[in-house]
Amino acid sequence: MVRSFLLQDEEMKSNENHRNFGEDKASSGSESGLDIIGSTRKSLDLSQHNEALTQSETQIQAQTQENDEEDETADEVSDDDVREVSPSRPKRLPIDTSINEEPCENDESGDASEESDWSAEESKKAAYNEFQTRKTLKRKRVAAETNRIRAKKKSIAAAATSVIGRKPQRKKASKHGSLNAMTAGSDDEKDETNEKFLDDTTPEYIEARKRKLKRLLDAGLRYPPSYNDIEFSDSESEQKPVLHPDIKTQRVKTDIKLVGSSGIVPAPIAQWLRDYQVDGVQFLHKNFVRQTGAILGDDMGLGKTIQVIAFLTAAFGKTATKRDAKRMRKVRRYRERSWYPRILIICPGSLMQNWEDELEKWGWWQVYKYHGNPADRKGVLGAAKKGMTEIMITTYDTYRGNEGEINTVDWDCVVADECHLIKNRHSLNAQAMNKVNALCRIGLTGTAVQNKYEELWNLLNWARPGDYGSAQEWKQLVCTPLKMGQAHDASFAQLGAAREKAQELVTKILPDVFLRRMKTLIAHQLPKKSDRVVFCQLTDTQADAYRAFIESEKCEFIRASKQECDCASGKSRGWCCYKNLPGGGKWDDYMFPCMLTLQKIANHLAQIVPVTSDASEKQAKDLDTLQTACPDNWKELYRVKDSILQQSQRNYCGKWKVLKRLLDFWHSNGDKVLVFSHSVRLLRLLRGLFDIDGTKYNFSYLDGSMSYADRAKAVADFNSNPNQFVFLISTKAGGVGLNITSANKVVVMDPNWNPAYDLQAQDRAYRIGQTRDVEVFRLVSAGTIEEIVYARQIYKQQQANIAYTASDERRYFKGVMDGGKDGKNGELFGLENLFSFDENGLVLRDIVHKTNVAETRAGVKITKGYELDQSDLDTDPDDDILSNKSLGIGDDDVTEKEQLQRFLDPIFGTKRTGPDPINAILAKAGVQYTHENSEVIGHSEIEAKLSKQAQELRNDIELGSKRVFQFSQSQSQSQGMEVEGIEGAAYSGDEVNESDDRTVRSSGTKKGEFKISYNYRPNQEIRRRQFCSMAEMMGYADPMKFAFVVEDMTQEERRKALESFYRRRRRELLDEFGEK
Repeated sequence: MVRSFLLQDEEMKSNENHRNFGEDKASSGSESGLDIIGSTRKSLDLSQHNEALTQSETQIQAQTQENDEEDETADEVSDDDVREVSPSRPKRLPIDTSINEEPCENDESGDASEESDWSAEESKKAAYNEFQTRKTLKRKRVAAETNRIRAKKKSIAAAATSVIGRKPQRKKASKHGSLNAMTAGSDDEKDETNEKFLDDTTPEYIEARKRKLKRLLDAGLRYPPSYNDIEFSDSESEQKPVLHPDIKTQRVKTDIKLVGSSGIVPAPIAQWLRDYQVDGVQFLHKNFVRQTGAILGDDMGLGKTIQVIAFLTAAFGKTATKRDAKRMRKVRRYRERSWYPRILIICPGSLMQNWEDELEKWGWWQVYKYHGNPADRKGVLGAAKKGMTEIMITTYDTYRGNEGEINTVDWDCVVADECHLIKNRHSLNAQAMNKVNALCRIGLTGTAVQNKYEELWNLLNWARPGDYGSAQEWKQLVCTPLKMGQAHDASFAQLGAAREKAQELVTKILPDVFLRRMKTLIAHQLPKKSDRVVFCQLTDTQADAYRAFIESEKCEFIRASKQECDCASGKSRGWCCYKNLPGGGKWDDYMFPCMLTLQKIANHLAQIVPVTSDASEKQAKDLDTLQTACPDNWKELYRVKDSILQQSQRNYCGKWKVLKRLLDFWHSNGDKVLVFSHSVRLLRLLRGLFDIDGTKYNFSYLDGSMSYADRAKAVADFNSNPNQFVFLISTKAGGVGLNITSANKVVVMDPNWNPAYDLQAQDRAYRIGQTRDVEVFRLVSAGTIEEIVYARQIYKQQQANIAYTASDERRYFKGVMDGGKDGKNGELFGLENLFSFDENGLVLRDIVHKTNVAETRAGVKITKGYELDQSDLDTDPDDDILSNKSLGIGDDDVTEKEQLQRFLDPIFGTKRTGPDPINAILAKAGVQYTHENSEVIGHSEIEAKLSKQAQELRNDIELGSKRVFQFSQSQSQSQGMEVEGIEGAAYSGDEVNESDDRTVRSSGTKKGEFKISYNYRPNQEIRRRQFCSMAEMMGYADPMKFAFVVEDMTQEERRKALESFYRRRRRELLDEFGEK
């Protein structure tokens, strides 16, 4: 209670006239009556305001439930796609601004009363005006901060380039990993700036706890409680956990002492922890002792839950024996006022039981759930206030609805599981979580960066409020450089700044607060996994429907909404004269439904057929969609709508051609298959296809309508029954928490905007316990919106890799997220790309090919500028794919053919004389392109060299502004512009010589349609002749056999083979023409 008196005295002296909350005197019988913070929050009377908020929240929740599918899509779509589209908001509720005032005891005159009434009325108006203009004021503050940061960045850049040849000044090392380390200026300036421009102020009760902790210094550190003066029975020696005999221990059964935090992980738990898990426990406990926040961002499957339980065991000073069950009661009995930890765990509702089960398995804990009816919640919270509980578990929704009550407890630690759910700082969950009453905030997530770098700031700012500046500061200093430098057409200055910022982020900012380990740590315990992306062609029926819908008036209206209005106002059409569709309704209200319709058609045409069991309003909308997409045969489809599952559907689903052939092949080999889809209806359609096409496969089924018990039974039956061949699973319901290691093939039917969903689905089979190699097949409809979805998955995964490890990722795309204002939508973002159909091409194939060529050309000339030199033709023995050193052989004389054979043998074992079965199946199904996802995403050696060069040239006045890929083939969004000569080259992103007449551009491209324009591309005959020459040079008399070899090469192996071929060709040409 001493802390309460100190805190109360300080607050009364310094903030008596500036309190934000009313305070009541605590009753003498209250255990927490002396806690001013608790009484402050408890006595806060905002009933009218809370009622209005509750009503608004209820309306928002209702809207969210009603449009759940659309909102999920909206959450993943870039701001550039809908930059100026305002989300639907509930109607503003009338605000009761009446103020309950007590009568003045010394009211002596009527004039004073009138003046008081006048002041009260003015106060009401001022408060109302402040409420009305709150968003405008916030926008102005954000704009002012943005201008300030940009001005500072420009001044720093100008100083860096003011003297030619001057090296940039060395930055001072920062003691703490915060955003302040990345800005210039004195500490006082930084503190003043950050305080001024913080988006949301930290609650006063949090600041009070921070001030108290700072005063206490070492006395405020939360070391484990001591039990030296408490006696326990020696008979209570039962230990936990008791795991399955097949699970092997990881170390000798002995205690692990945590360095620097005085914590001990007891031997019964320590024996099961891997080395990286011990590091995670130490990381968490160190932050707990210091009462600072942290994010544990390990990959899924690395045991984040176990690490938290082990850390809590150390924090409580437990021994993992049965006596732990009595520790809390004995402490309260013998040392009533001594400190004992109180932990709050907040998680999704589906994980509450999992937390209870794991805590029960790994120790003895006093755990209560704050969930359910109000009476039970009140009792649980009362126990927490009295210190009679160790861990309280609740859900995000329950916490949000009761955060005022929950935050009356001074929690020693809050654990937020799946904390990426608060990635959006404007969401109700995030706003409530920012008020959680704890200094030590532990976040658990495997996907800290899902869509954009701003999400990482949201998590860091939640864990340590205010330490990382404002959102705008993070955006300008971190997000913008990283995004612009990752663009395909980035300049040396942009690329250099991005790579330097990534290194700064990974080495200076994150280590103290963010810990992430990858699944590669346990790769030696897992079999191999391949992740193949298959681009499937639509059927003719599907293609006709997709084309008809995308060319409809509605979609044309949406696609053209960003174009300049024809009234010459300078505004975009969608926000000027074309806000409403000709048939009525705002165009932006139809945008997300149209996107969902395109995704449905791309997967299975029957998904847009109305269902009788749906509400009549939905049936009417579905019928209108069906008539738009299928103007010629909608009547027939509508007639058989209730028996569509019994109809032949081969013409409705292009992916079925691929899936059926794969299933037939796997069934003959004795494999077991998991088929994931985000659409329950698609799964049911596939289930019907199994019966109609005569496959008669034994299959299991799981979706969200099933109870948890039924789901567990379905999984157990599939794992134990070897005759169960296919498991159809809803990604949302079964993408997390299931262990289905009996399957070794995984098919993802439809890509999600969020790559984490698809990766989590794969992990159902690829996890510890799997004994067979796992093959993953992601099916993507070529030329449709699904290609854009998957391309954005690549973009987002690259962003995550850069944020986590500063990886030198390949730069495929010119498009930049949130770059619409600067004309950087490129091929990824904007409505023009989403509402387009390239039925004869493969957009992503051309993009990957273009980047491979650009990297190869840039890599050859990286050390000597742009002059062709004899040294360019000399190969580094370590880099040459056919060098003796690379092949692991001596320097004895060997022929080139023998070198090639020794290179290929370890890759393929024996040389194949026929096509690969899977490749043959895919080719027969009409698949024109496929690649390994791991080959497209990941570190690039050439990109690393380019990045190093860019960092050296970034401050060079002449070279810094030049593009890194100066000779790259163009990749542009045509926008219907006809540009010739040098202007056209600049627009498409090429550096073309004025005398170069080889530039080829298509004039027949439709308005808004994506295109690839090549500076020079030889015809098919020339390319075929070059391939035959390459085969001959590599020792193959039959080019077809060499084609089989190339077919099985990875992208990296193909690049190296091409580099070797071109180096040899240049030598031959120089020798032939006698050039030096």
